[in-house]
Amino acid sequence: MSYIRDGKKQYAFDELSKLIKDNTEFDVTMDISTRTKREDVLAFILQCDAEALKKDLEEEGLELDIDEDEEAFVSELMNKADEYAVEIEEILPEDLLAYYYAYEYDEDESVIKTILVVSFESLGELKLRDVGNRLITVVGD
Repeated sequence: MSYIRDGKKQYAFDELSKLIKDNTEFDVTMDISTRTKREDVLAFILQCDAEALKKDLEEEGLELDIDEDEEAFVSELMNKADEYAVEIEEILPEDLLAYYYAYEYDEDESVIKTILVVSFESLGELKLRDVGNRLITVVGD
């Protein structure tokens, strides 16, 4: 089981997964913490229902059709997923930082896949973003 520790504080992957699942629109599909090759970062692959994202976009007055402009359609869905991911920061314990990035639209499953990396604030936002960006390049492996 993956976990991060800072002094006497510790958070487990399962504990944060439950928080995310119970309080956001995301499902946690995989623990990819070992791929970071770091002990101070937890890494998740999340997915969000693309139909729910599309409905929200339509409610905002944005009509998108994948057949007319696939690139714009996917881009808007991914941007909306990133907006949803802001909810994750709001529900995480205050001493944690999060970096997330929607990286793939799976048309067959109708989901947006997102990477999420979490660490204690002591790591810093820039380092966490660097870890997240490097991880994005290997999630397809």
